[in-house]
Parts: sequence; structure tokens; C-alpha cells
Amino acid sequence: MTEKLYYNDSYIKEFCAKVVSCTEKDGKCAVVLDKTAFFPEGGGQYADSGKIGGSNVLDVQISKDGVITHYVDSPLTSGIEYFCELDFEKRFRKMQNHTGEHIVSGLVHSLFGLDNVGFHLGNDDVTMDYNGVLTREDLLKIEFIANKACAENIDVVVKYPSPDELEKLTYRSKLELTEDVRIVDVPGYDSCACCAPHVDRTGEVGMIKLLDFIKYKGGVRVHMKCGFDALEDFNDKYRNVAKIAENLSVKQTEASVAVERLLSELSAKKRECAEIMARYISEKIGSLDFCEGNLVVFEDNLEADAQRIAANLGRTKCSGVFGVFTGNDKDGYRYILSSENVKLRSFVKENIKLAGGGGGSDEMMQGMFKCTKEEIAKAFS
Repeated sequence: MTEKLYYNDSYIKEFCAKVVSCTEKDGKCAVVLDKTAFFPEGGGQYADSGKIGGSNVLDVQISKDGVITHYVDSPLTSGIEYFCELDFEKRFRKMQNHTGEHIVSGLVHSLFGLDNVGFHLGNDDVTMDYNGVLTREDLLKIEFIANKACAENIDVVVKYPSPDELEKLTYRSKLELTEDVRIVDVPGYDSCACCAPHVDRTGEVGMIKLLDFIKYKGGVRVHMKCGFDALEDFNDKYRNVAKIAENLSVKQTEASVAVERLLSELSAKKRECAEIMARYISEKIGSLDFCEGNLVVFEDNLEADAQRIAANLGRTKCSGVFGVFTGNDKDGYRYILSSENVKLRSFVKENIKLAGGGGGSDEMMQGMFKCTKEEIAKAFS
């Protein structure tokens, strides 16, 4: 087994370790050290990164027998001791998020009787899956109490109870555990079996922010960020809100109201434009002379409603198939075909050999042709 230095001290940034073996695997070098502070992927948390000598640590995995393998980008020499360095900023952020998750999940369990049945600590955020329903109001309550726990700056206690002691303990766990159980305790808020590094005191978690939640497998999935990740998230959103407010010439606190007003005005303008387009296309199709055979019309930026109006009017302007097309040679042409005298499905199948497709009835068809205006005109001529 690899000696796990991260169990002795979660804050180890640098250490020296001897290479037990180095083999090539899947284009990477698989390195086993006699001891390590790199936490391997597990328990919903992705692996630490950093350097072993001059090699970058790309991934860290642990086997069932406790051997930890470090996947690096260049070979190391067996039997040689190397200086190792963690990317500790990333590690510390994971510690903030993981301890924050324990506090939140402990509150969800104690206040609402729900269990954490899924956990993922990724590069973007933390997700927690609970086996029951939580409302926005529930999450606001949990978030407030969780941040209160951080403000109290409580010691985070790690215990290794004996089997007899374990039987008497009340703690959260997704698995049936009997030996070598590591309990992470946040007194008054949570007690949970966990193998990951944590902060020493809850004040180091910083702010806990529950970002969003969705219904998931009969329960809810909650998105969260803590500490420096929560600060970055706030700053990103602040920059966005500030820019929106600047563009709309309103206070930041009025940005959402201003956006809603802008969207309402835009919808009104779209309806007005659609009405104008409908009148325009009606007059254009109405002014066409009747012709024998097929008739096609091309119109730029034609909305779907106006295109249907054109198709319904156009079928009376020819003895064959009427087609109204909108688009361009690069992206293709959206079409509607109509006819009073020709069965369209068989007509298109037998006569129109163009890239693209569509569907409909014998009286009206619609779809997309991925070809040029010249090719369409030739096909229907």
C-alpha cells in the first residue's frame, strides 16, 4: 500500500518520495511512489494535480489493494527519490467545497430527512443529489444555516473509530462500512464517513453558495460553490450584470426589470414586423399573373407565418406547383410547396432531385433544400 500523507496532514504542499515503479500505460507513464500527498480520484472528487520532479501529474488513481498510481507526462527512474509539489490552490478549493458539501448535506439530512445519494466535485462546480424534494425556500434556509456554521469557525474533526465505537456512532454513509472507517465530523452539523482531505476549521470554507437546483431521478440535484470558487462565480456574474446595466443605462439592481421591458418591446416590434411582412407578401403574390406549369418565388428573411400565407395564396397563381423559398446559397433554402392540381409527395419524389428533405401532404409540403437558388429554379422549371 502507498503511504497516504494527505491523511496525516491535508495541508501538505511539498514532499519527497521514492519511485517504486514507472511503466508506460495508454501513452502515459504510470508511477507508483512509496508515499504520496496527491489525493486520487474517488468519492465523487477528481484527483489532485502538480509535479513529481519535472513531470506533470495528469491523473491519480487508487487500486483496491491501496496502491496509488500517478499518471505523468514523462518517465521517472525507479529507486530515485523526487521532490513532489501539489497544485495546492486547486487542492485547497476542493477542500473548501468538500467540507461545504458535508455541512450542507448534514443540514439536508437533519432538517428534511433526505440522504445524499450522489456527489461530484468537478472543475466547474459541485453537484449533490438528494433522494427527495427540496424547494427554493428550503435551499435558502439551508444556505443561511450553512454559512452560519462557517462563521462559527468550528473545528473539523477526523476520527478513526474502532468497530465497537463505530456501532454506537450515528453518521452518514452511502456504503456499509465495518473497518478502517474514517469519520469527518463537523460538530453540531454533520458526521460522515469520508476519505477526502478537508479544511481544519469551517471558517476556511468561506462562503457557501447554493447556485441552482433541478429535479433529478425523483429527487433534486443541487449545484453549489464554496470559498474562492464562490467568489469567482460572484465576480463573473457581477461583470455580466454590470455590463447589462451599463448597456441599458440603468442601475445594476434594475437590470432584470430593464431586460424584461426590452424583451417586451422587442416582442411588440417582432409582431409589428410580422404583420408588415404578411401584408407585403400578400400584395406581392396577389399581383402575380396566372401561369401554366410551376411557379417559384424567392424572398429574403421570410418568417414562417408569412411563408405559409404566400404558399396558400400562390397555389391559385399556377396550374402546377407553387413554391416559396427563403434563405441563401450557403445555408440552403427553407421551402413550402403548395398546389391545387398536383399531388406533391409523388411529384417531389419523382421529379425533384435536390439535396435536403422535408415532408407534408399532397396539398402542402415543407422542408429544406441544401442547394443553390439556380439549382432550385432549374429543378422546378
